[in-house]
Amino acid sequence: SSSSTSSLLRPSSRRALSELVRVEDGEDLCSYKRERLIAVALAEHDVSPTYQASFPGSGARMTHELIRALTGIAISTDHAYAVETNRHRHSVAVKTHYPDPNGVPLDEFDEQFNGAVLVLRHPAKAIPSFFNFWYERVHHLANHSTRAPLEEWIKFRDVSLVSQLQHYQQHMDFWMSKYEENREKLLVVTYEDLTDDVKGPETTARIAEFLGKAEGVQTVPPESITCIWQKVVKYEDIGISLKYGSKRKAGPKNHPYTDIQLYAIQLMMQEQRIKFQNDPDMTEIMNRYIAAMADMATEPELVTS
Repeated sequence: SSSSTSSLLRPSSRRALSELVRVEDGEDLCSYKRERLIAVALAEHDVSPTYQASFPGSGARMTHELIRALTGIAISTDHAYAVETNRHRHSVAVKTHYPDPNGVPLDEFDEQFNGAVLVLRHPAKAIPSFFNFWYERVHHLANHSTRAPLEEWIKFRDVSLVSQLQHYQQHMDFWMSKYEENREKLLVVTYEDLTDDVKGPETTARIAEFLGKAEGVQTVPPESITCIWQKVVKYEDIGISLKYGSKRKAGPKNHPYTDIQLYAIQLMMQEQRIKFQNDPDMTEIMNRYIAAMADMATEPELVTS
């Protein structure tokens, strides 16, 4: 809409938001509530979008809200981008789980894209997080409201873990190989770092710097990064400080695996570490994830017979 009220609520670019903040209000971005920071629209000018790629259950919603707050421009889903041409060159990022079955291919639009941000999460945590999302959808529950009952998780885990690990591996392989010849066009970050009290703002700054290289994208000033991270990732301005970036309250917090299943997860990650041994970022992340397996194996609530 062209009305002044609408433009106040839904700035179409960071330029509009900057003018609104500095000229009309004399406030800075850190004075804004979380919902205001992420209430943005498609850009009116040309933008080179970035793929926001992640395996399901790896914080895609949190990441896309963070990208919106960092740039003042809306993102699209891969499903919407594939069919709504008005989103082309006007979305700052496109959220996708491809090549997971929950995603759709966008290869035909590759020339529009600046690159990709790949968000990884430990598979032992990402898979149950995706299952919770699936359980909510099937039972018509609000998104990010409920954890599935333990017996439902165990049924899903025992039937689907092998295929989920295959999807996880294929997802990582796809995005790593897509930018193998242009590695500087791929930023790899982790959900664990994004939600960490120390590493969170640093990781957010890396994402902002990467997004800012794209045509038509202006990110927030560096001094605003930490407060935006606190509000978007930690929900601190509405009295909640989330340790892991999830608002789910109902249901069990732990999702146990059998010893054999934990071993299967570890084997997959060891295979990935060997596969990407020449990539320092991926080697460091896989080393960290493999080391975390030892801790899981000694926590009784995370292991079942």
